[in-house]
Amino acid sequence: MRELVPQSDCGRAHRTLAMTDDTQPDPTDKSAHPKDASDRLLLDQVRRRASSTQRWLREGEPTLARQFAAVGVLGWIVVIPALLGIWLGRALDRWLSTGITFTAALLLLGVLLGGWSAWRWMHEP
Repeated sequence: MRELVPQSDCGRAHRTLAMTDDTQPDPTDKSAHPKDASDRLLLDQVRRRASSTQRWLREGEPTLARQFAAVGVLGWIVVIPALLGIWLGRALDRWLSTGITFTAALLLLGVLLGGWSAWRWMHEP
């Protein structure tokens, strides 16, 4: 059972309230501690899901403008690395007179990097 107990603060005149818990977890209880990595992973996923649900309950559904803004950001996350790959590839192709070899390779690299960045951005908590 939890109760509020007055607690002095280093001899000062004011007092604070501290939470005490009469029921301490049993360190020998195997069900209270994750056994292996898969249990810890599952526990972490459950905690993230609960946190996400609590945030959604607190903040509610995002507005239409906010959803459009998220789609716009997502687009730029993919487009900017691709454009940088094209720009750098064209510069290397002109300097080395290699046709479109570097442009194509760096465009592909930019699209892959942008896709990976977008995926990470979408899956952030």
